[in-house]
Amino acid sequence: MKILVVDDDPFILELFPEIFELTDQINVHTAACGPDALCLIEAEDQPFDCLVLDVDMPMMNGIDLCQRIRALPGYDKKPILMLTAKTDAVSIENAFAAGANDYISKPFNVKDIHNRIRVAERLSEAAKSVIRVDALDVSTDNPVGLHSFELSEKLHLAHVERLILSFSLGNYLTQLDRKTLDGCKVFCVSLDEADSAYQRSTSMDFNTLMSNLGKSIYHVIDCPHLLMSYEGNGQFICITRETELPDWEVLETDIQNCIDETSFGLSISDTVPIQISVGAPIAPNANRTQRVKNTFTRAISRADMRRSTKVVAA
Repeated sequence: MKILVVDDDPFILELFPEIFELTDQINVHTAACGPDALCLIEAEDQPFDCLVLDVDMPMMNGIDLCQRIRALPGYDKKPILMLTAKTDAVSIENAFAAGANDYISKPFNVKDIHNRIRVAERLSEAAKSVIRVDALDVSTDNPVGLHSFELSEKLHLAHVERLILSFSLGNYLTQLDRKTLDGCKVFCVSLDEADSAYQRSTSMDFNTLMSNLGKSIYHVIDCPHLLMSYEGNGQFICITRETELPDWEVLETDIQNCIDETSFGLSISDTVPIQISVGAPIAPNANRTQRVKNTFTRAISRADMRRSTKVVAA
């Protein structure tokens, strides 16, 4: 694994190569600032396998650098870890929204580094199977019901603000400290007839619908603390620390109105009702080991319960 570490602190630039000097499989390169890192990336024949970026740097901060790197050819799926001495959750959230997959808090020990690099290796493998979809790039003449992805796949939807990969959202949730965790709300927004929509739409229409739903969530929530991921099956997991959220039923109505507006004219709307359900928000599991799986499962089940309630009421 070829790693690029970018930090304006000379101690960090000396430390990382020393940590991995006895590891044959890891080759560490360093840069002292964002512009130097971009030059180094451009000069390399093969992309780096993993990047570690300090958040707080002069000239170009790590979040801006992360966004620049994500736009480079060959770097859309490479694991990016942020080094941060900042304990405020906003900086961490912005880093994830910019494309980071994980973070390491300063001060750290050698074990922390080894653990997060091992996670990065798993992320690198997992990212290879993630399908990135851009509704603007999908052919307009593809047949109805024939897709290059399964309904259950956790797609990477392009051009949706605050939408990150599922395993990145899991990393964010796993590392939250107890104080921040106590202020979090997790909920699921689900397309009610996702299976029918998948079967009766072209790939362009389905991808457009899912992207529009993600954009509708972002528009309605409209807060700097939102992070979300597409979990497949027409379902979005959302995490926010916003304390002034409206009642979840009001959220559902507002998101429904927004998706109705943005999806007007899609051919799928003539054959499948575009209705969404928002599950009642829950608090994340306190147990770090099972936090992601249990929290995501509970949030999705709340959205399923909400849909069932509406069906019975109808």
